[in-house]
Amino acid sequence: MLSVDQLRDLINARVAPLAARQVALSEARGLRLAQEVLAPSDEPAFDRSAMDGFAIEIGASAGFFRVVGESLPGGAVPRGVAAGEALRVFTGSALPPGVRVVMQEDTESLGDGVQVRAIGRPTHVRLRGSAVRQGGKVLPEGCLLSPACLAILAAAGVVRPRVTGRPGVAHLTTGTEIIEASREPAPGQIRNTNAPLIQALLEESGASLLAHRHAGEDPREALAICREDAFEQADVLLISGGSSGGAHDHTGEILEALGFEIVCRRVNCRPGKPLIIGVKEGRVALGLPGNPLSHFVTFHVFVRHVLSRLAGLPVAAWKKQRLCPGEVIAADSRETFWPATLSEGGVSALPWLDSGHLNALAGVNALIRVPGGEKPLAGEFVEVVSCGSF
Repeated sequence: MLSVDQLRDLINARVAPLAARQVALSEARGLRLAQEVLAPSDEPAFDRSAMDGFAIEIGASAGFFRVVGESLPGGAVPRGVAAGEALRVFTGSALPPGVRVVMQEDTESLGDGVQVRAIGRPTHVRLRGSAVRQGGKVLPEGCLLSPACLAILAAAGVVRPRVTGRPGVAHLTTGTEIIEASREPAPGQIRNTNAPLIQALLEESGASLLAHRHAGEDPREALAICREDAFEQADVLLISGGSSGGAHDHTGEILEALGFEIVCRRVNCRPGKPLIIGVKEGRVALGLPGNPLSHFVTFHVFVRHVLSRLAGLPVAAWKKQRLCPGEVIAADSRETFWPATLSEGGVSALPWLDSGHLNALAGVNALIRVPGGEKPLAGEFVEVVSCGSF
């Protein structure tokens, strides 16, 4: 049985980033850029006004100026102005060379001209190439694409950037006792909570849910679903339930039948011990224990690690936080990831009964990592796994 650290090291060794691909700009947020982006032209591409006002000779003094025309945003570069002349301009208007802009607040209209009362120090002109010259680097290869980076790509005309791919995930829930959440359970049945849980966690993690299906206990049904196109094309296959060693737990044999090499069958982790991981030609399959608390823990500790590796993103570091007072953490021989709430004052452990205690997740935004055999005390620093968006 692997330790948590051994399994995370194994993921680093066996899971490589996806091949780079081109995507629409609208789909690129949060991905890693797989190309260097150079400016196709000077930015700004022309001298332009930073204010609404009047363009006059750069060395002119306050006084009366005759207005000889105007420059509208989007129009051609106008002719220059002579001494005593002014050009009506607006924010973004193209400017002729050798002018400054006086803000309209510092002027007064007089007949066919304008009286400039004061000339401040700024010229209010954004000069051509002042931000970047043609051929200059605007984004380096490997940067993470934030909303601001998307705007920079758009300014450079890059509408289909080359990025490390976003992992596509197919999710299968299993079990004859599982029914749709909209139905009323009969005795012995339970509503499907893992489907909405996984969908939301994938969205938080920046992955794409390509398909979700449900199968009963018959491994032939689950195997047939996993051979459907959406499942075959997924970078990650998640199977909820069936990862323990019982007579009706078939996830391991299903993955082997699909050609996955099983690299983990159990991990020394509480909750979440019966975790299966397989790899096949760049694809990764994970069999998650079906209980909801185990699902939540194994997703944040291992599945998000896999997704980050596939997307070429840095794996989120676990940080140290001060443990707030409370007597809910109990020592266990296995390494435990304890549900908790993280705030400015530190991290507080929450009570939970067992791996099936779904309501224990209410308010959880962190997991406290408790080494096997240890019981941290209030005031000590503990390692914390953040639960939420990257």
